[in-house]
Amino acid sequence: MTNETVIVKWRDITTSGLGWSEQNEVDIFITDEDENIVYQVGFLYEQDENQIVLIDSYFHGKSLWGNVTKIPMGCVLEIKKIK
Repeated sequence: MTNETVIVKWRDITTSGLGWSEQNEVDIFITDEDENIVYQVGFLYEQDENQIVLIDSYFHGKSLWGNVTKIPMGCVLEIKKIK
């Protein structure tokens, strides 16, 4: 784990919901590119070609981490270090 704090901009995977949809509803759903953009701040735990792993909190000097999030790199749009 690093102590780097980052903000990750990533595209969430979405579904249109339950049931059947008309073609125009599907067309609107698939062209709305901004509705599933997530900005997440966290401590960088690990990053490789497959995923980035963030944690929300940790106990210093202990092996205790809170709220671990794995984000597939295919969904990541941008990673910025926070100083």
